[in-house]
Amino acid sequence: MQAAAASIRKFLCNTTMTFSNVVGPQEEISFYGYPVAYIAPSVYGHPHALTIHFQSYVNKMTIALTADQDAIPDPHQFCDDLEESLTLIRDAVIKKGLVKHNADV
Repeated sequence: MQAAAASIRKFLCNTTMTFSNVVGPQEEISFYGYPVAYIAPSVYGHPHALTIHFQSYVNKMTIALTADQDAIPDPHQFCDDLEESLTLIRDAVIKKGLVKHNADV
């Protein structure tokens, strides 16, 4: 067990970015009788300059991002650039006819 933990720690300390995409529930869910509005994943304590989580829930996608300002001096600009890139990717997929356009996105 200690060897596995040491191996994972070594891996995490020698990478600068993590990325996760988790498929969430396709239908609305509740937690102790309260409807869940959105799911925002996160981690704490990883030694990464950048962490990006994509979490789907029903027909929405939540993006949670953490950035080390020493490595990414303007994280707000990074978010703007990421949004623009995702829009370009979405538009290219729609243009190729791979999916139908949803007016809500």
